Amino acid sequence: MLVKFNLHDDWTARRMSMETALAVLTTFSGLGGLAGALIISAWGGLKRRRIYAVLIALCSMGLLSVFLGLSTRLYVAASIIIFVSFTGPIAQSHTQAIWQTQTPHELQGRVFSFRRLIAQCTWPLGNLLGGIIGGLFNPGHMIAILGAFITVVCLVQLCNPHLLHVDDKERMDRIALERVVAG
Repeated sequence: MLVKFNLHDDWTARRMSMETALAVLTTFSGLGGLAGALIISAWGGLKRRRIYAVLIALCSMGLLSVFLGLSTRLYVAASIIIFVSFTGPIAQSHTQAIWQTQTPHELQGRVFSFRRLIAQCTWPLGNLLGGIIGGLFNPGHMIAILGAFITVVCLVQLCNPHLLHVDDKERMDRIALERVVAG
């Protein structure tokens, strides 16, 4: 919808078809995701305080989405979408590492399959809501507004002391034990 409505004037001025313009954005998005995956694979990510990588990556993704949504130029949007997609593997790998650290080995199969089930069930719902919102409002403006919302939520969570210690296994185990003892 972004290509069709917000970037329309630019790709038509370049004598492109909508399919070509969409292919440009999709290709750049894929390149950003690939670059992020290669970087995180080579680096290995943070070993402690992984939540910072998650929040900073998501905050960056949200802020970049604001600029993506406000863009009216195809190649500007493509250059932004590289970095939006780049942040995904960084956030996802650190999130998964936190889950692996906090979930007992004997429960990981159950927990991770349930997480995957939730993700697969919410994907079509997200597409449905995105289509409805994009149809009712300007798609670019909605991307910008939702990007700003993600940015604000992540910035607020950077001040949440409970969340910032989520990957401290000893601390989380101690809190869980205290809650069990307290009844």
